Amino acid sequence: MTHAPRRALALLLLGAAWPARAQTMLDQEERLIELHSLLVALPAAEAPGALEPFQASLGLELITIPTIDGTTGGKRQITASDRTRVFPRPRLLVGLPGPGPLRAFAGAAYIPPVRVNEVSSHLGGLEAGLAWVGPLAAALRGHGVYATSMSPVTERDSRDTLRTVALGADLSAGWTLPLPLPLVGTATPFAGLGVEHVDGRFRVASDGAVLTSRKTVLALSAGLRATVTPHVEAVAEWVDYPGRLSHVVFKLAWLPGR
Repeated sequence: MTHAPRRALALLLLGAAWPARAQTMLDQEERLIELHSLLVALPAAEAPGALEPFQASLGLELITIPTIDGTTGGKRQITASDRTRVFPRPRLLVGLPGPGPLRAFAGAAYIPPVRVNEVSSHLGGLEAGLAWVGPLAAALRGHGVYATSMSPVTERDSRDTLRTVALGADLSAGWTLPLPLPLVGTATPFAGLGVEHVDGRFRVASDGAVLTSRKTVLALSAGLRATVTPHVEAVAEWVDYPGRLSHVVFKLAWLPGR
């Protein structure tokens, strides 16, 4: 064996034996900021091209919160899952006309700054996109969220603040099927793939220390939309940011008559 292959083999063995870099307390704190920022991102919660031009969907989302371990170094921070396992978000979506088989759509989400269980959040979100409607519908969507949340995190009586900016884009596809008799309505399974960029800024109330986390991550989703009357829709969507966060979003919405 020549010297070059021997050196390459030695480096390979050394790399295999060297332990992975242990997470520091800063890594753990940044991960907590990232997880809480991803929780308030704006998944589709709707099948692609589901709304006809000028048809509205006025709904309430329930965003589930998985168990979040708040351990950072030798201390345990208070996380969202310690306070509640679900939070609501009103959401409006409107279908718009487009050329040929295309339909546009736009929407908004909002949470007012009401304090509940020592937590107050103020959130605004916008989305817009274009859908191709056919036997297999597909949609391209862009979305963004700006949110602030005040809650006890570092101490039981503190009012720490997390400011989040989340921007993303996704491509989804779905297939609408009639429900079997005697049910009347439709069921639309759909799935999506996209990216989400989250910029979180966390401020500790006690000493003013500021921590930030900026990440761009893959976003996967799969869901089911069902209509059982002409004016009511229900949507369940599983959202996954691989290696970071996975949770389910439910939506019940009223479709006003046109």
